[in-house]
Amino acid sequence: MKKLLSIFIVVAIIFSVTSVFNMPVSASESEYAWVLVNTYEFPIPEALSEEGYFGDLIGNSIELKFAWPYGLGWYGSKDYNNPTNLHAKYTWDSPPNVIKPNEVVNITLNQEVISNRTGNYNIGFSPFFDMDSADMSLDTATSSKISSTKTYADGTKASKFGVGYGSDDQSQNSFTANMTLKFRDKGSLGDKQGLYIGVYSGAPGSLGTRYTYEWKKVGAGNNGESQPTGNLGTYSWQGEWDTNWGKMVLVQNGPNITGTYTYDNGKITGKVSGNTMIGTWAEAPSYAPPSDAGDIEFTMSSDGKSFSGKWRYGSEGNWGNWEGGKRITEVILAPTTTTTPSTTTGNSGAESFESGARIMWQPVKGLGYRLFRSTSPNTLGISVTDFYITSTSYADVNVESNTTYYYSVKPVLAEAKPFEGIEEKLGNIIATFTVKTGNQTYKPGSYKHFIMLRLEDPNMSVDGINQEIDPGKGTKPLIITGRTMIPIRAVVEAMDGSVEWDGNTQKITLKARGNTVEMWIGKTDIKINGVSKKMDVAPVIKNGRTFVPVRFAAENLNCKVDWINSTKEAIIVYEE
Repeated sequence: MKKLLSIFIVVAIIFSVTSVFNMPVSASESEYAWVLVNTYEFPIPEALSEEGYFGDLIGNSIELKFAWPYGLGWYGSKDYNNPTNLHAKYTWDSPPNVIKPNEVVNITLNQEVISNRTGNYNIGFSPFFDMDSADMSLDTATSSKISSTKTYADGTKASKFGVGYGSDDQSQNSFTANMTLKFRDKGSLGDKQGLYIGVYSGAPGSLGTRYTYEWKKVGAGNNGESQPTGNLGTYSWQGEWDTNWGKMVLVQNGPNITGTYTYDNGKITGKVSGNTMIGTWAEAPSYAPPSDAGDIEFTMSSDGKSFSGKWRYGSEGNWGNWEGGKRITEVILAPTTTTTPSTTTGNSGAESFESGARIMWQPVKGLGYRLFRSTSPNTLGISVTDFYITSTSYADVNVESNTTYYYSVKPVLAEAKPFEGIEEKLGNIIATFTVKTGNQTYKPGSYKHFIMLRLEDPNMSVDGINQEIDPGKGTKPLIITGRTMIPIRAVVEAMDGSVEWDGNTQKITLKARGNTVEMWIGKTDIKINGVSKKMDVAPVIKNGRTFVPVRFAAENLNCKVDWINSTKEAIIVYEE
């Protein structure tokens, strides 16, 4: 009931509604087509985070791994020569934004096999590309489901696609293949169809993405009438309702919409075409459709001053219209730009976290970037760093609580030459973001630094400077038995600390942030400034580097650690 109440309150801020009806149309194929209106990444099944399993989905990329030691676990191998260790990565092309009736859609799939050991069990990974109704989950289907034809690079058609038990010989190693299917014929206005791309992994569940298409006039708005095909502009839409629940903020950057509302730190994401946005909402960051969230659809007025639309609770629920009764306090035009803001992806955008704001943008040519911050939507503000940033992400941890900030990104085209009287040359704005910080921030009033690490990424960002975690060795943060583990040497040295290693006793000594920490590989014993304590997870060595749980930095090095679930990033914040 709490969840239902909260969404009613959230959507009540929206202005009056225009109902949308499905109406048959008679039009030529050149005027109407199947238009991509929504992309939805299904949540990672909980079973894929249990011991022995690993699954990850970011954009057009899936990674899966099954691994059990000899003789342990349900699928633990009884054969020393064939331990259970099946590990593969999949990437694919994005489907087209517009599909004509009966058009053949072709998707190129790449499979990278890292390990192919099944432990003599019937386990495997099976990629798929299907067409079905637009409201299906990955584990359901209707009688109208159409599966794609899979063809290897040598022209051979696949029989059993994927890696592992019972699959084609061509699938047992890394490969590139084509997946093709014929899209359906013309529809009626408002009809929707889904394309599903992903990987089936057996009992733990499937990972994948649903691409939803709607039959409509190309470049049309929600009612099927002609609308401008370009972007209406970049707006910051802020609404406030007459209770103590908080504020909702929506931000458009290019074709992408991100949003938050302060109750439970709920999140909104979607895509915009013309002046219509279609997406999903979640009551809290950890929730996702179809269980605890739902779909939303709204239309922005041509003057950018109001919007109306509809919503549903849970992706399987019935659509309802937004009603009046509350109020919108303001609709603010974001800073104008001379170039179109960058097209963001699932790894791009901005969001608040406990210690500040995390901003990420798409790379462009140049030496680096200047990130400007302002508390006014009509001014550029100041650069958040004295130096230019070489990373494409930044954690702004020196902010005030409960404040709306407007960020702009400009590429650095040429360095300043002060002795020659030449100033730094910047390009036009490539992205803008609006972020509302939380009610509290970490140690306000003190100057803070940050280290940002991402799962399976060999680079880290230290105060906006991009650098390798372990130069030349490709060391990455990783998941071990459900814990996020980080290479502690890189973190300590980034804090200007030191690391000592005693090979005889397998002891690591860390000196950083005023603490001396002693720990031993494979043991949960630890000493902090000579005082004995216990950890719940022992340090481990992987590829010659010591890994510890990410929260180790917070507990033992006087830091704060935040986890950004949407981008699989750990941000370690510490004072000057």
